[in-house]
Amino acid sequence: MPERVSCEVDGKGAALSKAELRRVHARMLALAVAVVVCAIASMLYIGAQGNRMEQRIEGYPDTPLEEFSFIVDPPEIARVVDVHAGADGVPVAVIEGIEQGEGMLLVSAGSSGGAMMISVREGGMVVCDGVNFAGWEAVALSVTFCFLLAGVLCAWAVASLRARAWFGYEMAAYAGGAFFCLIEGASFVWALLAGNLHSTTEFAAAITGMANAFVELLFFPMVAAGVFVCASNIALIRREGAHPTNLLGVAASLAWAAALIAIRLLGRGIMAAMDYNLTVALFLLSSVVSIGICYALAFLAGVCTCAYGAAKHRPAFPRDFLIILGCGLRADGTPLPLLAGRVDAARSYAEEQEEAGHAPARFVPSGGQGSDEPWSEAEAMRRYLVDKGVADERILPEGRSTNTRENFAFSAEVIAQAGGGDDARIAFSTTNYHVFRSYIYAHDAGLAAEGIAAPTKLYFWPNAFLREFAGLLASRIVPIGLGFVAVAALYLAAEYALLLA
Repeated sequence: MPERVSCEVDGKGAALSKAELRRVHARMLALAVAVVVCAIASMLYIGAQGNRMEQRIEGYPDTPLEEFSFIVDPPEIARVVDVHAGADGVPVAVIEGIEQGEGMLLVSAGSSGGAMMISVREGGMVVCDGVNFAGWEAVALSVTFCFLLAGVLCAWAVASLRARAWFGYEMAAYAGGAFFCLIEGASFVWALLAGNLHSTTEFAAAITGMANAFVELLFFPMVAAGVFVCASNIALIRREGAHPTNLLGVAASLAWAAALIAIRLLGRGIMAAMDYNLTVALFLLSSVVSIGICYALAFLAGVCTCAYGAAKHRPAFPRDFLIILGCGLRADGTPLPLLAGRVDAARSYAEEQEEAGHAPARFVPSGGQGSDEPWSEAEAMRRYLVDKGVADERILPEGRSTNTRENFAFSAEVIAQAGGGDDARIAFSTTNYHVFRSYIYAHDAGLAAEGIAAPTKLYFWPNAFLREFAGLLASRIVPIGLGFVAVAALYLAAEYALLLA
């Protein structure tokens, strides 16, 4: 069998070769380059700040500047060379490093005072309050830029695959990455433009706050979604039976409820913890759970978007072959309503193609015979098509397959035997919620086929979305997992910076 069947749509090849897919994936290397460039630029910018940094002095409202005094202990490591009011009126101390060392910055303001840790690193960089340093803006901008760039690159990949009707887990993974990175990057931009970030600590708080705010914002919508998914699952089980794949909605709702309960319990544990190490561990775990929820929801949104887009996509005319995927018969051997809908969708498409002035398409009804069926699904569909007025010579039954993967593999053989070469133009007809997964199996069979969606009941959709989400995680666990590790590391670093401060 060929690696792929070339397909021309509006003068543009709809199939993607492995080399073309690699080029789409290779664009993400720009992100790695950007990370390295941003890291170098940040280091150069921090070095360019010299041995001076600005430290906001919080906690002294309405205290005149002249009442502030500062003592560095030991005095040989640094000195305060200026104190002025920031844009929001908060005092800002300009600290100049003298020599490498660690000590304390003692603050006196009227009748009150406080202390901050201060250290001067090799090269003269001043670090105050544990995490604040000169040039933190470069780090903040670099992180924001990398998130936005990752989102743009992922969105570009989605658009490239969408233009070639190459629906599948590659597209869903890129869509999830685009959702997550663009939302995160946009939230950082908003925080920076709002003018309320003045230090590393405040940027770290902005990072950790985004995930928590997102979870809180979606609390009630996701509770409602969980109820809807459970209700749709019950309707599905009543009609299709309690198969393991039909219980995904219930499982997802329980997992979501468990995650929300975990967030609440961690929050209470943090408030009640008496041990510092336990408090730190709970803070970090809470941050991982929050960002995990956001990350998972972004990829679920990517799957839903791509699956819905696959169902709504309409192949351009003309098509030489229309594969119809089987799905079950009545006891008398006639198609079930779901299967009849698939046949009707293919027949309607073929009629529209002829009305548009193109050559008639040939039908490839695909499906074997079940143990409780009088004949194969392919034969039942052939009879149904003939009863609807389709000439028998236009029908090429494939009656061996037992699942969707075999539908495409065996149909490809039928098409090849019928004279369909590498330039054959192919579409397949299936139920709308099943179109996305069918694209994946078509690609595996080397077919550049595009889907025609037959309508069905709404309750099929939620379980289908969750099934594809599980399939995405199973098929792309390494890149998605590495992405989560990188994001979680950023959030843990930000949480730890807040604890140090």
